Amino acid sequence: MFNQLNPAPRDAVDALHQATAIYTASHIINALLDKLDWPNTSGTLLDPSAGNGAFLIEAIKRLDISAPENLQRIKGWEIHPIAATQARTSISQYLQNHNYPTRLANQLAKQIIVNKDFLLDGPTSERFNLIAGNPPYLCFRRLPAYFKMLYGPNTVAPYAQADILYAFLDSCTKLLTPNGQIGLICSDRFLINDTTTELRKQLGQRVGIAHLARIDQKSAFYRPKQRVKNSPPRIHPVEIILQDARTAPIQITESPLSPDTLTSETKPDEQTLSDIATVTLAPWLGPEGIFVIDQQTAGTLKDHAQLIPAVDTDDIDRSNDKLKAPYRFAIITVADNKPSDLLDQHLRQNLTRMPRRGRRPSYWLPPEKPKLHLNQPSLLIPRIARHLRVIDLPPGIMPINHNLSIVSSGTMPLSEIKKILLSEKSQTWIKANSPKLENDYLSITVKRLRRMPI
Repeated sequence: MFNQLNPAPRDAVDALHQATAIYTASHIINALLDKLDWPNTSGTLLDPSAGNGAFLIEAIKRLDISAPENLQRIKGWEIHPIAATQARTSISQYLQNHNYPTRLANQLAKQIIVNKDFLLDGPTSERFNLIAGNPPYLCFRRLPAYFKMLYGPNTVAPYAQADILYAFLDSCTKLLTPNGQIGLICSDRFLINDTTTELRKQLGQRVGIAHLARIDQKSAFYRPKQRVKNSPPRIHPVEIILQDARTAPIQITESPLSPDTLTSETKPDEQTLSDIATVTLAPWLGPEGIFVIDQQTAGTLKDHAQLIPAVDTDDIDRSNDKLKAPYRFAIITVADNKPSDLLDQHLRQNLTRMPRRGRRPSYWLPPEKPKLHLNQPSLLIPRIARHLRVIDLPPGIMPINHNLSIVSSGTMPLSEIKKILLSEKSQTWIKANSPKLENDYLSITVKRLRRMPI
């Protein structure tokens, strides 16, 4: 376990800090402190990821520091030693500028900033009336190897392991007094992602939402020097205040919650797209040239393999969202039928380019089994787009690469389903309820589309 006697390797801490150190602008901090009614609210304010001390400096500025004991109401945790030193220096300098002796200012700053890992060596016996800050966001697969080992199931609950933000949220809600509040500037991903169902369920047993609003990522943050200049953070931030679930006006449940509408995606009795259509994820068949082939290769294999025209988003005319003539083919194989000699030769020559995640014990099978209704006309929905795009596909055309496929379940013609999808109401809903990506793009998923009200 990480502690002061057995510190984490400096290179791992440096890598973690470099990946997560996105600092908050003072006007955003003060707006949040206003909503938390600091310092009129009693008790201690904790910043679990203090960084360079920006949150705590703004909080201290609001205190009457003519009485040094008021500084005991401020506490911050920071894992990175240089950032912790920067925070202490900023606090000490502020106190010295307000007539504190240097030695006392340094001593108080050191007491305020704790240079430890909040997730492993955070507060144990103390509870806080206010928790405020900008916790780190980093998915588990991007963590330095040392911290992947450290933040295992014995340290971080399985439902909170996918992102370090989730672990901070989980820990903070366990440190809150019954009448306390947590005010954070954080990514919206825990509210809206399909993969955070269990996290929302667990958090919702403790806290609910008192306030939630989007903030502008371009003006909300500034970055350390090692980050790309003038590059906005790759997050979609919200300002959120959490409080006891029993008194919160907005409950957190398993259902995704839109920061843009402050409501769950659908009402329990509301008709959704899944009631009138089947929504399926198109298969990923690996890199082109293996199970997805061009016309020339298809010509050599047409008598030796079952082929079907395959389309991706680059087969769509962007000017009118009409399908262009397909130029690729997918090789269809089955488990109990080994390939012909010519097809076997083609696959063996090209399978070396297949990523590990796509390799199957039966080498002649693609990475994912197609589960599409290819005998019916369908609608292709690009999974990454700025709005819902709906493209007609005739029978016998296979969408690929995790785009979405829609066929009618028989209660409504496909043409009417298309009109619903293209309606202003549907476009507004998908924009409000889909995870945001770069440059105003949306991540449109099967689960999300199935839940869309009609």
